[in-house]
Amino acid sequence: MTSLQSLLQDSFARRRTMVIIVALLLTALVPMADTILPAGWSYALLAAGVLLVMVTLLLLARPGAAGSGSDRVAADSGARPGAGLLLYLAPVILLNLVYPLVSPAMAAVEVGGVQLTLVVLASSITVPWLAQAACLPAYRAIGDLMAERDMAAITRRFCTTWPAMFVQAVPLVVVFAVPLWLATRWSFSALATYAALCALHLLFVQSLILANVGDRRGLWAIAWLAYAAALFAAPTVWWLPPLLGALTQIAAMGRGLASISLTQRLGARDFSTDLVRGLLLGAVLWADKFVLFLVTGGDFQVVIVFLAMLPAVIAYNYYFVNLAPRVDEAVATLHRTIAEEPLTVLALRSKRLSRTVDRAILSTGAVGMVLTLVISLLLEGIQPVSVLLAVTVGVASWAFMILTLLSYELDYIGEKVLPQVLGGIHLALCVGAFLLVGATQSAAGAALAYGALVVADLVLVAVAWVLYKRHWTQPEYTLFWRHATSW
Repeated sequence: MTSLQSLLQDSFARRRTMVIIVALLLTALVPMADTILPAGWSYALLAAGVLLVMVTLLLLARPGAAGSGSDRVAADSGARPGAGLLLYLAPVILLNLVYPLVSPAMAAVEVGGVQLTLVVLASSITVPWLAQAACLPAYRAIGDLMAERDMAAITRRFCTTWPAMFVQAVPLVVVFAVPLWLATRWSFSALATYAALCALHLLFVQSLILANVGDRRGLWAIAWLAYAAALFAAPTVWWLPPLLGALTQIAAMGRGLASISLTQRLGARDFSTDLVRGLLLGAVLWADKFVLFLVTGGDFQVVIVFLAMLPAVIAYNYYFVNLAPRVDEAVATLHRTIAEEPLTVLALRSKRLSRTVDRAILSTGAVGMVLTLVISLLLEGIQPVSVLLAVTVGVASWAFMILTLLSYELDYIGEKVLPQVLGGIHLALCVGAFLLVGATQSAAGAALAYGALVVADLVLVAVAWVLYKRHWTQPEYTLFWRHATSW
């Protein structure tokens, strides 16, 4: 009941919940538009989609989109949320502009009998999941320095551990290469190119950690601009984009590079723990695309699937750029209150923190679902034959994104095992859905598989929400008192 009361008692949460429900229902109705509406209404749906996307983008740029009144945790007064989000979405924007232009040139080249386009596609759907696992150990290495925000010290520590950390993480590529080979039977040269491409992207995404930690959105965007420029200028030189992108970040490390060490290794046990944790957490948002590639051999409607998942990706980035800093500030305020303020103030701050996190998750969910409706409307107007697949992939991706955020909040508050269990269950469901539902090469088969995942993951989201509320309703206990009473 506590999980529902938090939605009913807060007017902001009620509004966002209603937006999610209404947008979800409207999205589910979009595939039936051709049978319900008269001929010619596709243009009206297209116009509605365009209007809705403009309104949503305007709302995303508003600094107060996640809260209102005195309960809102203020962001940095010098921050520009809209510009920050735009810079953070540089990879989404740039790569979606460049890839359609260079795909024909890639398709004309083969590596070991496999089109370069397929090898690059396989790498592209592997790297986000791989990166989630391979970057977690770095945050453990610099974790004790992040509170002070001393970027010089953080850079030195990162440079000290990065070479060995990269070498330790490279074998993770094999975890993805083996099932890919078993599913596709690619030649050795094609598989080696895939593995090398994944390894170079691993170097690239690890090099971005400092820009991410330091909130250097401009530096982040420069890296992706260099990546996109290299891809556009030489699309068949597959190793150039990640290497050039990484060089922009290495150059920015400056004097910190003097601290590079080839011998400073992270503990094998901690490193392995972080890798497994990252794989299970990352599986929720990224595993479906990898499994879909394995089952179909890359023969699926790539453009539709990637367009349909864009709303979830945008909403996910929106959370971490605009909303997560407010949650972090509210948590820091609670820690100060525990140390300095009386219990009456602590209860008020605890309630405010719980409300801040609820609002952040629900705001993200509302943005993601409205954008999913937008994509569905646009595709109904442009390519109605693919709208069923787009709707199922879009709603499934939204559920994956919400489950990932809830798992992140559980992990944030110290519950390390529960998110991994949820990720493992999702991964098993994902594999089962694509293996048991045949003919996923067809749009109808893939839509059925994603429809099954929608049902399964909405149940997981409900379970995760209950678990999340159990720990975040009284965050002062979970964050501090539980550990203090165990001493």
